[in-house]
Amino acid sequence: MVLQRTTAQEVQLDGIAISQGIAIGKFFFMPQAEELISECDIEQLEVECEIERFRRAVLRAKEEVLWLQGKLAGDGVTEGVAILEAHLLIMSDSSMNLQVESTIDELKKNAEFAYQLVVNRYKKRFSMLGDIFFRERVAELQDVSSRILGCLRDDTKRSLVDIPSNSILFAEELSALHVAEASLSRVKAFVTRYGSCTSHAAIVSIAKGIPLVTNIDLELAFGLDGETDVIVDGNEGKVFIHPGEATQKKYSKAFKKIAFHRLQSSSNKSMGFETYDGHHVRLSANVEMIQELEMLHAHGGSGVGLFRSEYAFLSHGQFPTEDEQFVLYRDIVESMKGLPIVIRTFDLGGDKYMACQQIPYENNPFLGLRAIRFLLQERALFKSQLKAVLRALNYGNVSVMFPLITSLSELLDAKMLLQEAKLEVETEFGVKLSQVRIGCMIEVPSAALITDLIAKECDFISIGTNDLVQYTLAVDRGNHALSSLYTPAHPSILRLIKHIVLEANHQGIPVTVCGEVASDTRFTALLLGLGIDEFSVGPRHLAVVKNAIRNTSIVQACKLADRALELTTPQDIQQLLSNPLDF
Repeated sequence: MVLQRTTAQEVQLDGIAISQGIAIGKFFFMPQAEELISECDIEQLEVECEIERFRRAVLRAKEEVLWLQGKLAGDGVTEGVAILEAHLLIMSDSSMNLQVESTIDELKKNAEFAYQLVVNRYKKRFSMLGDIFFRERVAELQDVSSRILGCLRDDTKRSLVDIPSNSILFAEELSALHVAEASLSRVKAFVTRYGSCTSHAAIVSIAKGIPLVTNIDLELAFGLDGETDVIVDGNEGKVFIHPGEATQKKYSKAFKKIAFHRLQSSSNKSMGFETYDGHHVRLSANVEMIQELEMLHAHGGSGVGLFRSEYAFLSHGQFPTEDEQFVLYRDIVESMKGLPIVIRTFDLGGDKYMACQQIPYENNPFLGLRAIRFLLQERALFKSQLKAVLRALNYGNVSVMFPLITSLSELLDAKMLLQEAKLEVETEFGVKLSQVRIGCMIEVPSAALITDLIAKECDFISIGTNDLVQYTLAVDRGNHALSSLYTPAHPSILRLIKHIVLEANHQGIPVTVCGEVASDTRFTALLLGLGIDEFSVGPRHLAVVKNAIRNTSIVQACKLADRALELTTPQDIQQLLSNPLDF
């Protein structure tokens, strides 16, 4: 793709890369939605009609989100499907909806005003709590309220479906709904002032394969129009306004190269996961729902390296029973068609809670009662899940993995409970179970530093880089102001990964990387060179990571890793990794 030559001076804006890729197109600015709500008095006779108008708006909003869910599911964007499920839960919140109806009746006000009044109360309550979990709830509530208010106003201009083709969309901030409804044929990239790599908008953008660059100063955007040429480099976080001839040629060439690699990867699904000089690698998928397995099988994946067991039950009104869990695990194990699956036990707390949970107040929920700590405190719940997993052993190749281990005693305690669960299943069902493979997630520095002790008690280790980066660098990955500091390219992270691999190798057990860095092809060769045996990525990333592996030499990868370990700053490491396709 080549742009028309322009005489305007090229401007380069530097931001933070969130979703990878290169996009070439035309400027389009999405102004911040105005949520100015008029306050109107109504008569008593009008109350029922106004309540009915609110109910119809909620129903219409649900129908729109359900349509979006279906569209995302059809495109294989399962991450977006799960996120929109949270929006539907808010829309179906009977307590909130009843409060709106009561407000209409008691104050004799129009539905828009009453709804906004109730929503603002919830926002204020959540904002006062301050932690990332409730910040996400505020963002979700904002998305939902904008949609319902739009339906109340019969606003037909809320959608991004009909914006001009070939658009580079600039906005102050994006919601998950905005990204979900963006047409891939029309929106080529997103450029925003605010955002983070863990926001729902970012997750959906990555899943859809749309480049996203954030932390961009948008002052310049106010003077541009739809004829302005723009190039977005989602690999390095650069945006070019009025790109010059040299920049156009550089990125047109890179764009064609990426397109060729994608075509090559999609046409080589039967090829194995190995470097071009014969080093074999396992490439597995991170999944949350059984529907995602279709994409795993389509790309010939090695198995499921991480099944996030809690996601299937987050919306339940009560903790799932052993039988309910067993049915889910059995069905997904049978759907693996003999491929191995790693079931991670519930990773609850921090930013994930089941609907039935009483959410405890914690100053630092990510440092509080979560994951293995929560499970070891709720031992009956933990044993129920372990028994359900063990009952699924007879239906396929199943391993169990414990999340957020911070000490050897936690791992030993979890293993002891697993053994108790095994004996109970054998007694209750009159069966003899084979020994289940046990894995441990390394997500905090304390665990990384005692990998030698942990590896002696495990069959495999999985590095969760999202949390490992957050805890090692003491950076809240949900804090927009600190997003530039949250990077897996920090020398400490590379050294920890190398240490984990070496200690695991001494015990003869494999190491998987299942965090976001595993799907970032800039890091593929580096991770191979550091000794990673398996990559576990979102199903949509299987093809592109497979292609990156096949275009890498293990000899060169080891040299790259050695060089990266010598560097002293994240910037130097990022510069070394800046052109993964050319490595």
